[in-house]
Amino acid sequence: RHIFALCLAFLAAFPAFAQTASDGFRGRAGQLPQLLAGNIAPEDYFGANFLAQIPAAQIRSIATSLIQQNGKVERIESVRPISAQSGIVLVAYQNAIVRFNLSVDEAPPHRAIGLLVASVERRNDSTAALLQDFKALPGSSGLAVVELGQTPRSVITHNADKQFAIGSGFKLWVLAALAEDVAKGQRRWDDVVTLGPPSLPSGMTQDWPARSPMTLHSLATLMTSISDNTASDTLLAVLGRDKVAQMAAQLVRQPERTLPILSTAEAFALKMNANSDLRTRWISGDRATKAQILRDQRTRLTRASLNMLELGAGPKHIDTIEWFATPFDMARSISHFKSMKDPTPLQILSISKGIPQGDAERFAYLGYKGGSEIGVIALSFLVQNRAGKWFAVSGAWNNPAAAVDNDRFNALMLRALALAR
Repeated sequence: RHIFALCLAFLAAFPAFAQTASDGFRGRAGQLPQLLAGNIAPEDYFGANFLAQIPAAQIRSIATSLIQQNGKVERIESVRPISAQSGIVLVAYQNAIVRFNLSVDEAPPHRAIGLLVASVERRNDSTAALLQDFKALPGSSGLAVVELGQTPRSVITHNADKQFAIGSGFKLWVLAALAEDVAKGQRRWDDVVTLGPPSLPSGMTQDWPARSPMTLHSLATLMTSISDNTASDTLLAVLGRDKVAQMAAQLVRQPERTLPILSTAEAFALKMNANSDLRTRWISGDRATKAQILRDQRTRLTRASLNMLELGAGPKHIDTIEWFATPFDMARSISHFKSMKDPTPLQILSISKGIPQGDAERFAYLGYKGGSEIGVIALSFLVQNRAGKWFAVSGAWNNPAAAVDNDRFNALMLRALALAR
């Protein structure tokens, strides 16, 4: 869900390297700055099949977002052919160099059939500039960049000890609890369980047949790579709420605000207007009271009670009905998997990159988990740079008064990763 919205599409694989590019490719590459600046209509640049998948309005929106994040479009920095019809185009913006992978149709008029934002390299960036932009975010925000080792070292911090709503970031605790059971020989990744009751998207398994057989590995992969809520809730039920709470207590310095651990369906249900009585008791109650609500009100805290229109109206109880952790907590949570002998969790975390592919390729390893809802975004990365150093990078932005700008925050986190590189 939190893979960068900057990606337009990439509908054609690059063929083998070629010595020269066609005139058609060079012509479209030369027009790219004008397209990005809004001076060429997407309908005049892209082929019909591309536009059928990525409408012109969406292309204009992404181009505008790139300008908002990186300043005005200035010029072509370089063009490197990969085949006669495809290659890499570096476009200079006022504050960044953006790498695009471009592919064009062989036949005239050589419309573009593939375009991908592969990486964004900020120009003349600094820790001070990054922190200034974090502090300018409306609402509250936090960031922790930690160099890992025998003694972890904080590299960049901003409200790193403050708790934020983290959305699906809590699924790292579910993955950690599962990995611990596997390490102890209590479970196997290929154990088969039945899919639990559906939650809301994100994900896909909410539409699958009830009680579909699933391996624990498949559930963990879906939960982590596409933030599948139903897969997450199934694992929470299989492992047990207390087991996941114990893991959260190991990774979060002050976990009380988050306990007992809610499933995604329960969290959604507690936000519903029809459940305002339960919500009032939840907010004022201690952990025992909350646990009793979850036991006694199971039939009210299901997908059947959910109204998606209510969830789309704006930030909804993000200060009270959520999962909470500090950036330091989340850095600790995602780096927890680095010390495990079993490579499976790191493999699962690396499926979804959370950043453009070209930026991800700058690292020897990149693991990612994000979470969001209206008013909330939290992203966590575990990376090993090409020099062999490991970093945990975690940030969050909450605004109870308005939706947060995911693209804006994604760009800030990409800058934090670049400084860690």
